[in-house]
Amino acid sequence: MLKRLLLPFTRPGIWLAALLLFFSLLYTVITGCNHYFFRTNAFDYGAYNYAFWDFAHGHVSPSPVYALVNNINFLQDHFSLTLPLLTPFYWLLNWLTGTYTLLLIQNILTIWSGWAVYRLVKLKTGDAWLGLAALFSYFVMHSRYSQFSADCNLGIMCAALMPLFLWFFESGRHRLALGVFVFALLSRENMPVWFIFIFSVLLLWHWKEKQLVKYCTWYMVVSLVYFILLFKVIIPAFERPGHPYTLFNYSALGANPLSAGMHMLRHPIDSFLLLFQNPTGNPSYDGVKQEYYLVYLISGGFMLFFRPTYFIWFLPLLAQKMWNDLPVRWSIEGYYAIETATLLPLAALLILGELKLPKIRYGIAIMLCILPLGMTYYKLDARNRKMGWSGTLKENIADPNFFHGPLQTRKIYEALHQIPPDAPVSASEHLLPHLAQRKGIYFFPDTGDAVYIAFFTNRDNYMLTPAQYQDWAGKYLHDPDWKQVTALPGFVLLKRKDIPATEPRP
Repeated sequence: MLKRLLLPFTRPGIWLAALLLFFSLLYTVITGCNHYFFRTNAFDYGAYNYAFWDFAHGHVSPSPVYALVNNINFLQDHFSLTLPLLTPFYWLLNWLTGTYTLLLIQNILTIWSGWAVYRLVKLKTGDAWLGLAALFSYFVMHSRYSQFSADCNLGIMCAALMPLFLWFFESGRHRLALGVFVFALLSRENMPVWFIFIFSVLLLWHWKEKQLVKYCTWYMVVSLVYFILLFKVIIPAFERPGHPYTLFNYSALGANPLSAGMHMLRHPIDSFLLLFQNPTGNPSYDGVKQEYYLVYLISGGFMLFFRPTYFIWFLPLLAQKMWNDLPVRWSIEGYYAIETATLLPLAALLILGELKLPKIRYGIAIMLCILPLGMTYYKLDARNRKMGWSGTLKENIADPNFFHGPLQTRKIYEALHQIPPDAPVSASEHLLPHLAQRKGIYFFPDTGDAVYIAFFTNRDNYMLTPAQYQDWAGKYLHDPDWKQVTALPGFVLLKRKDIPATEPRP
């Protein structure tokens, strides 16, 4: 009788379904609660929601969300066609999911990518249990949770595409692999370089198979040509006078990819040492790079030393990360290690699959599940991070405050519901993502032609000092041209007096 009861738990398929369901629900709850309790940010989620709405309506408009910084559109900030290509989902889902749509799409991609990790490890090793270990490790890596602090990001979506591509390529689904390749290539500036290194490993896997060698070679050529076109033709074509492309932040190497490449050739030792050094001169950033290496070596990176070939996958990621000018990008914070967290479980379990002794193999597989889980649990406490200044409430569902908003959440939504869907609105940092899907949306204290102003009175001073923010809030609270529609503890909704009343949304 006991044996019959336990029989389902000896089937990998049951565990696969359970893990996919559990982490799907977990990620949906985390992202959903963060948005519902006003923890998502104007930068980047508000800007993403505006761009998603704008593209879906056939526009490529200067983003009013960016107006305080520079008057650019989304493609001038990041040349990425991800959101334009996803616009069918705006019309398919947005009527139901509203400003949660992009979070939902990102979660679906993440879960689908985890499934691809399982399938690829199972295919390459012939062992479904190792595939499950890879899947579990993928879902508990630290960056899977720190990414929630960034809400929604192109980097998270693009990283999720890589296991899907590898699975389709290795399983012989070459049309699907090509589709994912093209989508990924058009999605982010770093993808062409990363693909060149991905195909370098695939060439080593299949060097005796002429057809696959041919495919890999063509993919590498296309990646290289597109990378050159991207920085020599496409990005310059989208630049505006006075607003050059600003995401190549590698001043220690050069002003552009070509000069950076030349610097690496001329100064290889200095370039290598920069992977570990803090060049800022600010001692508060000492150890940030070392923390990243330690977290991911413990979480399975140590396996790469047994098959150094897999280091090739991570070389462009390390270069992109550690040579950057911004210390936060060296760190384990936000989504800045998401590519590592995506491919590391895959590499570690593929290496383990080559071990022939079952007891040792499964023992190490269990360890590769426990170590990243333990590291994630430890680093979810901001006190255990080198750069723990941002807090971990958005990442840590076990935090006692996670399921509680700091204000009268339901009444705030009732107030926001009074704003007509087409009315221009100025909104503060954590309100803007909920109101961004409209033509006129401004980042408070920028008001543009706003008819309504919605702001938190004491907690949304991003880009301003608290004193500056209070000055702006006081200015509009006492401005005779504006009247209070709703006033709650910590929240105010104002309406311009000289604008006729319009009907609120149904």
